[in-house]
Amino acid sequence: MLGVRLAVVALLCCASCSAPWSVRAARTGNLGELKTAIARERAEGKLDRGRVRDIAKEVGAREIRTAPAAQALVRIEEARACTAPLSSALENRARASNDVGAAATLALLDGSTDKDKDGDERLRRYGASSSALWRAVAARAALGPRLGSARRKFYLDPDERVRLAALRAALEVADRADSSALLEVARLDPNPVAQAVGARALGNVANAEAVLGLRDLYAHADEGLRQSIVDAWGQKEAAAAGGLRELLRVVESERGAPAIEAGRVLLNFERERDAVAIGTQALVRAMTDGLARDRELAIANAPVRDRQVLDALEKVARGGEVSVRAAALRRLAEVPAKRPQALLELRAMAKQGVREAQIALARAGEREFAAVIAKDLSSSSREARLSAMRELVALGEFARAADLLADSDSHVRMSASCVILGSRED
Repeated sequence: MLGVRLAVVALLCCASCSAPWSVRAARTGNLGELKTAIARERAEGKLDRGRVRDIAKEVGAREIRTAPAAQALVRIEEARACTAPLSSALENRARASNDVGAAATLALLDGSTDKDKDGDERLRRYGASSSALWRAVAARAALGPRLGSARRKFYLDPDERVRLAALRAALEVADRADSSALLEVARLDPNPVAQAVGARALGNVANAEAVLGLRDLYAHADEGLRQSIVDAWGQKEAAAAGGLRELLRVVESERGAPAIEAGRVLLNFERERDAVAIGTQALVRAMTDGLARDRELAIANAPVRDRQVLDALEKVARGGEVSVRAAALRRLAEVPAKRPQALLELRAMAKQGVREAQIALARAGEREFAAVIAKDLSSSSREARLSAMRELVALGEFARAADLLADSDSHVRMSASCVILGSRED
C-alpha cells in the first residue's frame, strides 16, 4: 500500500515538473519568477494562446484558493465571468459553511447550465438562513413553476444579493406567474441593477398588460432603465404582445441612448414589415446628431452594408469630435472599397496621439498598433492597465496581455485571468 502511495506522489511530482516554467511559477504564486518566465517564453515564441490560458487558469485558481476570507469574497465575485475553468477552486471553497462557501456555491450555480440546481434541497437548508449569501443560494436554485412561490418571496428580501439571485433565476425559468411580481421589481426595487434584471426577465413572459405596464414605467424611468425596458420589449413574448409597437414609438419620437437601443433591437425583426428600415434610419439619425457617446453607440450598431449608413459614416468621418470620427473610420474600414482611405486617415490621427485612432487601427488588423496599446500595461493606473489588457485579448494578442497575470495587484491578476479564460475560441 505504501508503495502505491509513493508511486502516486512520484507521478504527481513528475507531472508538476513537466509543466512549463511559467505554469509552475503561476501555481506557486511567485510573481517575480512568473514575470521572468512570461518574458522568456514570449521571446522564445512559446507563449501561444493555449500556454497563456494555462497560466491564467493557475493564477485565477490560486487567487481563489489562497485568499483570506474577506478578500476571497471579492475574488469569487470577480470570477463570475469565468466560473467553468475555475470550477475546481470554487468547489473547494464551496465546501465551507461560512459566507465564502456560500459565495462560491452561488458563483457555481450562476455558471451552471444544469436546469436542476437541487432547488428543493437548497430551499429546505438555506431558505430561512440568517446569512444573506446562503439565502441567495436558495433563491438562485428556486427554478421552475413549482418553486415559483418561494422565488417570488425572495424578490422582496431585505438583502439585494438575495433579490438579484432570485431575479437571475427568473431570467432562466421564464415563469408566466412571475409577471406581476417582476413588474413591481422593475418599478420599486431600490437597486437599479435589480430593476433592470426584473424588466428583462419580464420581457420573457410579458403579455399585453405587462407591455403597457412597462410603458407606464418607461415614462418616469432614467436612461439606464429605459434601455432595459427597450430590451424587454424586443424579446419574443413581449414583442408579440405589443412590444414591437412600443419600439417603433420610441425610435420615431425620441433621441438618445434608449432610441438607439430600440433601433438596434429593431434590426432583429427582419420578418416584420419596415422594422429593419425604421431601425436603420434611427441609427443614422443618431450617428449625425447628439452626444458623442450616443453617436459612437449608433455608429457601432449600424448595419455598415446599408447605403444610407455608409453615406452617414463618410459625413461623420469628415469632421466633429475626434472619438466620433475615429469610430466612423473604423466602421468604414470594414468595407473593402472604403478601407484604404479610412486606414490612411486613421494613421494620420494616430500619429497625432489620438488614442481612439490607435485602437481603431489595431482592431482593423494593423498589428503594429497593438504594441502602442501594450505600453499601457505598465501604467501606474490600474484601470489603464486593465483597459489595455482587454483590448489586447480582444485582438488575440495573448502573449502581450499575459504580463498582467504577474501584476502586483491581486484585483488586476484576477481580472486578467478571467478575461483571458473567458475569451472566445476562434
